[in-house]
Amino acid sequence: MNRFVVVDFETTGSHPRNGDSIIQIGAVVIDDGQITECFSTLVNPGQAIPAYITQLTGITDDMVVDAPTLEEVFPRFLRMLDGRTFVAHNASFDLQFLQEALLSQGYYTFDGYVLDTVELSRFLLPTQNSYRLGELADDLQIEHDRPHQADSDALATAQLFLHLLEILQQLPLVTIQRLQLLVSSFRSDIHALLRYMELEKLSASALTEADRTRAVDESDLWDIYRQLALRKREDKEGVPQIIRQDGYERKEIATALEELIGEQAALGRTVPGYQRREAQEAMMRAIYDAMHDGAHLLVEAGTGTGKSLAYLLPSILWSKWNREQVVVSTHTIHLQEQLFHKEIPALQQSLPFSFTAATLKGRGNYLCLRKFEHSLEETEEGSSQELRLVKGQMLTWLTQTTTGDVEELSLPPSGTLFWQQVKSDSGSCLHRNCPWFSRCYYFQAKERAKDADLLIVNHALLISDLEADSRILPPYSVAVIDEAHHLEEIATQHLGIHYSTTQLHFLIDRLSVEANSTLQQFAEELVEWQAERREEADKALRELARKHITLREAALQWTQLLYHWAAKRGEETTDVGRETVRYNRESFTGRNERIVKTSKQLIQLLAEYGEQMERLLKLTPAGEKPPFAFRSLRTDLSGMIQDLQQAADSLHVLLVETDGESVFWMEVEARTHRKQVYLFAAPLEVSHALSKRLFAEKRSLILTSATLTVKQSFAFIMERYGLTQLPEERVRTLSLPSPFEYDRQGLLLIPSQFPMLGKENEESYLQAIVQGCVDVVRAAGGRTMILFTSYSMLRQVYQGMKELLANEPYQLLGHGIDSGNRSKLVRLFQRQANSVLLGTSSFWEGVDIPGEALSCLVIVRLPFTPPNHPVYEGRAERLKQMGKNAFMSMALPQAVIQFKQGVGRLIRHHMDRGVIVVFDTRIVESRYGRAFLQSLPAYRTETGPWPQLRDQIEPFLHGMQSSPDS
Repeated sequence: MNRFVVVDFETTGSHPRNGDSIIQIGAVVIDDGQITECFSTLVNPGQAIPAYITQLTGITDDMVVDAPTLEEVFPRFLRMLDGRTFVAHNASFDLQFLQEALLSQGYYTFDGYVLDTVELSRFLLPTQNSYRLGELADDLQIEHDRPHQADSDALATAQLFLHLLEILQQLPLVTIQRLQLLVSSFRSDIHALLRYMELEKLSASALTEADRTRAVDESDLWDIYRQLALRKREDKEGVPQIIRQDGYERKEIATALEELIGEQAALGRTVPGYQRREAQEAMMRAIYDAMHDGAHLLVEAGTGTGKSLAYLLPSILWSKWNREQVVVSTHTIHLQEQLFHKEIPALQQSLPFSFTAATLKGRGNYLCLRKFEHSLEETEEGSSQELRLVKGQMLTWLTQTTTGDVEELSLPPSGTLFWQQVKSDSGSCLHRNCPWFSRCYYFQAKERAKDADLLIVNHALLISDLEADSRILPPYSVAVIDEAHHLEEIATQHLGIHYSTTQLHFLIDRLSVEANSTLQQFAEELVEWQAERREEADKALRELARKHITLREAALQWTQLLYHWAAKRGEETTDVGRETVRYNRESFTGRNERIVKTSKQLIQLLAEYGEQMERLLKLTPAGEKPPFAFRSLRTDLSGMIQDLQQAADSLHVLLVETDGESVFWMEVEARTHRKQVYLFAAPLEVSHALSKRLFAEKRSLILTSATLTVKQSFAFIMERYGLTQLPEERVRTLSLPSPFEYDRQGLLLIPSQFPMLGKENEESYLQAIVQGCVDVVRAAGGRTMILFTSYSMLRQVYQGMKELLANEPYQLLGHGIDSGNRSKLVRLFQRQANSVLLGTSSFWEGVDIPGEALSCLVIVRLPFTPPNHPVYEGRAERLKQMGKNAFMSMALPQAVIQFKQGVGRLIRHHMDRGVIVVFDTRIVESRYGRAFLQSLPAYRTETGPWPQLRDQIEPFLHGMQSSPDS
């Protein structure tokens, strides 16, 4: 299999059997790994080309009127196809058009091999965020200048296919053989390609001794163990490339900083874009002083301060001079990765001494190799193609990853469930008795974490360590908490409980007694080792099978009961399309008492099933060492029993014994047919826990963010985090302004007399918002991000804008509509100059789009938490009981911080220029609106009728001064 033709068709629609026809053919021949021929032609379809196809492809009726017909072009195309494998991106689409075209021209249908580069990419590029051709081409630096033109698409697909072949050729033989077992029933012929590659490798292994010594030995590239190939890992991750002196003489911090970042220092020469900044150096000195004096410090550092370097350098100095690890905690994985893979290596290259860094995440982020090996040994009968694809992705990933971190993988929904089966966890760990222990990703990460000067974690792990009485992280007394405005939110999540019906049903499925299940395999291994236990094992399995039927039925009835109760009462309060309903014990009285009763019955059945599993486990004879396969299965079953206990405990807290110190709520999927329920409990306040278990226990915590103050005051954050409960001398604050010239670089427009939701009817309000957004997009030529506080509002505005801009060259990108992946949408937005990005809460921060790609930012509504959000509602009631105004003391400060984050998306560089439009007139018309404006940098601000304001956008973006009367 070494002769291929890569094909792409542009067509009049998606349904060849309903009369849709080919309008352009692109074909590229690949023989023996080389492109040998390219062919492209327009085709006269004999019918009008729909407008949306012309908009997508740029192909018009005029362009094809004199083009050849299929009958005229097919002879040459079929000569290229003859004897070759048909390759396409999303091959089923192009293949159906080929087959219909062949039949219409009187030819036999194509019966050769077919390969789909989407399927191949998912196998061989398991860490990609997207498998669309345009994004693959971008990431792999493949030239693709005319997407949706067949010649350009075919050539880009051919280059992609060659890249995939190269990856396949480099894979070890054992991985290719394992992959073959997974793909045998796939629609495309990947199995044939893998078989060809296997034979090639087997032939190569039969080379003469002299030839073999010249070939690359697979053992040099991979660690091949128990029929799995892993990428070889370095002994230490994060070791600097250049070995320098280990120590750095202790000195005054001002002197040290001048040596390290002064004019003659290597830092300025080796860190890209580095320039000395007064605010940054002030931050460095304040951080080191706080660490030295044993004080906590809150630093608000405006955009452009360079806060990452400002806390990394003093942290490194503190660690080296005191021989003590410093923890750095971030909210987003993106920042965690950026620090570890970008900022820290730059410092390791630049500083005149060595230091080490490591990253650590929660245990469930790491793959358990023992469990994954076991999952591959399960028969594939009855397992979905999607699940086999996921296993194939992970097989390839093992040859690429050194961390085993799930964040690297691009998993489909079924893969996310499968991950629960193969992730590392304490309940099913064999520790040193596991054959994979020396290769275990989690324990290797723990080992690196223990020895590092800097340890980078996320807030979730930091809070989980508090919950686990400091048993997760190595001991530390000094930490930096970046993105610190999220700490209360993360503490609320991780000091609470959440469980879902999906988790429960997945667990019950794993507990089945069907052929090849873990329980069945355990019984078989037991009988093979201890034949005299057969009767007892069979009896235990029969009892488990009977109980499993009862348990499954009870869980289904309970789920339906819960779903109908929640769906009937739910209101939309999340931006992921779920409806929410708050509840307490009193919610389930009268007719609804049935929910508590059914929950108790389910909890009892879970407990009984666990007890029956324990009886099966106790059949193991004492004092004898069992075989490894048996020990492995016994450990997995012990882990499942723990999962059962956790499920029962969680449901008891969530539905039976609700306490008054937490708020409880359910969420249901509002726009899908999946009857899933998510249950939550969150503490009403976390300030005491943070104060007592974090701030009082540690020497020095540095909290930093671009948004910690409200009206230039830290009072809100200090109260919410329990810092006011500490002695005054233990807490310091520092506010550092951004170096950007906001009055010159930015323009803030606030239309007066604009319709308000609640004062106008909803339709008039919506029309005004849609028209206003369209006005901004036209004035800015696209390049606009629109921020929403409600997913339903986003959908409505998206549809309205789509209608008004139907015949204009703007590309709308709606979060949850065009994609649910934020990174993917941001990349598409940056790549297309005339695009418009519509996002909800996750887009208000962490989105960094410098330059002209983002020139306008629209804020539709001030970002107040919905008053019916369960956590807000519960905390507001608590504040009211304390005699406080919940709006002024909680809702307003939270909204101001979120608003500052949103506005901060626009000006990201000293050369940026942009316009902010706020369509919520409460910012100027309400008494509290001033809090938002007083918390912003000094933007030039204009209010007035919208028609006058919108005329200022285009001249401002072009650097012109608008006329005084505009």
